[in-house]
Amino acid sequence: MSSQQPQGPASPRRAGRRQKGGRVSRAPLSRERILEKALQMIGETPDGDLSMRALADALGSAPMSLYRHIRNKNDLLDGLTSRVLDHWDVELPAAGAWTEAAFAWMHAVREKLHEHPAVVPLLRTRTRYSPALLRMIDVLLRILRRAGFADAEAARASREITWFTFGFVIMEIRTRQEYPGLEVGAIAVQDFPSPDSPEASQIPDLLELLPHFMKGEADETFAAGARHLVAGLAASLDSEPRTPAQEELR
Repeated sequence: MSSQQPQGPASPRRAGRRQKGGRVSRAPLSRERILEKALQMIGETPDGDLSMRALADALGSAPMSLYRHIRNKNDLLDGLTSRVLDHWDVELPAAGAWTEAAFAWMHAVREKLHEHPAVVPLLRTRTRYSPALLRMIDVLLRILRRAGFADAEAARASREITWFTFGFVIMEIRTRQEYPGLEVGAIAVQDFPSPDSPEASQIPDLLELLPHFMKGEADETFAAGARHLVAGLAASLDSEPRTPAQEELR
């Protein structure tokens, strides 16, 4: 009779090992490999939370081994946002109105954030801005300054555009998490007051237009909101006196 004990299921760390030259060895850790696995895991976690121990187990390693490549959890989260945004690229129109360049920026940012929605909440909670995010904002500022916005007005306009774009995407992601299958802007009918309820008498116009609110139309709403915002900024720019230097930029 064999004296060997039956083997149970492989532990996460052992599962992370691989065969090489007849010997069992671990796949080498690197910052890139850690961030790649963390990005995958944070997308699979409903609340976007991620523990260093769970990450180490998924990599088949000990938690302390991660700290040779990641200083701490803040460094890990900063690395995730940079990994996503560093690959952001936008093809701005080479010529034409600055408003079209602003639209291109807004749509490109929204598309990039939707590729990794789990990372979007991190952009609001990090104590420092990702260098990649700062570069994105710098592109927007360049568009606005070349359009003729003075320094203070360019900064203010960039905030309006950035907050609208990021805020819209955050609302889209939150809606999909809380109401799967419901598009942003749509009203969940199951949570709506019945027509004969006391609450319904206080919202007659909303009740009348309810069929229109049951369709989210996120893409159309974003595009319309972007155009309204930029049109307002363009109107304010045209009403402001410009210096010769600003005229030359135009």
